[in-house]
Amino acid sequence: MHNEVARLCIDPFIATLLQFAHEAPEVRERAQEYARSVPSLVAQKRDQEVQIMLLGGSKVTVVTPYYLRRPHKSRKRPGRKRRRGARGKAGAGSYPVLHVLGVHQRVTPALACEVARLGVLGTYREASAGLAVRGVLLDPKQISRLTQGFAQRGLAYRNWCLDQTKLGFRGTGQVRGKRIVIGTDGGRIRIREKTKSGRRRKSGRRGFQATWKEPKVFVIYEIDCRGRKRRHGFVRQDATLKDADGLFVLLASKLREIGAHEAAEWVIVGDGAEWIWNRIPNLVATVGYSLDRVTQVVDFYHAVEHLSGVAEYVKGVNKRKAWLRQAKRLLRRGHIDALTKLIEGLCRGRNAKKIRKGLAYFQDHAHRMRYHEFKRRGIPLGSGAVESCIRRVINLRLKGNSIYWRPDNSEALLHSRAQLLSGHWAQFAAAALQPENFWSLGRQAA
Repeated sequence: MHNEVARLCIDPFIATLLQFAHEAPEVRERAQEYARSVPSLVAQKRDQEVQIMLLGGSKVTVVTPYYLRRPHKSRKRPGRKRRRGARGKAGAGSYPVLHVLGVHQRVTPALACEVARLGVLGTYREASAGLAVRGVLLDPKQISRLTQGFAQRGLAYRNWCLDQTKLGFRGTGQVRGKRIVIGTDGGRIRIREKTKSGRRRKSGRRGFQATWKEPKVFVIYEIDCRGRKRRHGFVRQDATLKDADGLFVLLASKLREIGAHEAAEWVIVGDGAEWIWNRIPNLVATVGYSLDRVTQVVDFYHAVEHLSGVAEYVKGVNKRKAWLRQAKRLLRRGHIDALTKLIEGLCRGRNAKKIRKGLAYFQDHAHRMRYHEFKRRGIPLGSGAVESCIRRVINLRLKGNSIYWRPDNSEALLHSRAQLLSGHWAQFAAAALQPENFWSLGRQAA
């Protein structure tokens, strides 16, 4: 009954509203503004019939103005002339009124959000089955096209936000007076890369190389006075296939966007990777924060793993267990000087060089391992939030047997999935469905 009511009652009503919206002065003014913002866009038809799918699963025909991109006659027309659809964006038409109303790829905003949400959460086949229960019949290829189109628009919005923060925008109020934790780390997925070598298959295509790539993630969340993640508190996260520098550019942009310069305290957690800690001073300076108000913490459990590696060089099972127990006790209490002396006592014989390498880890990060002091101040000792982010954003959707991704598709999907799992989907979708010239980050500030 719900499906039939949506298809027979709600969809026709929405279709009527969609057609009436074409006559609204505000919509027409915004559509004209959008048409003027696109270079060489010329009106072709005033009344073009377009078929649009609605949330209830039915398809309706809407009459809307149609524009086509026409370059100057003296210039060579962009794109290839032959084959339908081969000219790509250069020869694509446009429906300004539909774009202003959030209708892209001939589906309504509500249906686009639902399809993209299901496509980001699980496989496209699962999304197709879930929509079929609601009476929306879309095959996996259609869902893939709609999801990727939605995700690419979201990625374009992120790039626009990045440019705005580079121009000097800084948000205010979102984390004012709050204690925030910032964590970064990397995961693993397999990327599909074309190859020109080898024989062509029956399909006419050559094979591809599936190389491992390390997508990097960051998470920003709010903690209370006891160092616990505040329930229903502020959370932002994102992921990218860019290198470490690219990740920290995105992180700095997000921190400026949320007004992190007004936060009461920053706590940065991570493992012992140098690519994280070497970039912290520049990150703090870029956002305009004080390094004295930043606490850096090496994840306690990563430090214990390094201790376990050093303990392997202690001869005897019982002695090894006793040594590791004592080392853990010193580590948890923050007695790093005593711990380093304990490790130095093992630097004898042919394994001395390997043990000194483990010793250097604790010497270099001694100021980030004051765990007894951190616990007293209500600072988290672990990076469980960012590890969970890697598992939920990357592993549960993009990593698996025989799963290979094109770089551009995986980048867009990573970003969309991060927004969904951080509880930021509604705001993200509203921005992604708007034309670029109507995007906004709020009050600009130099």
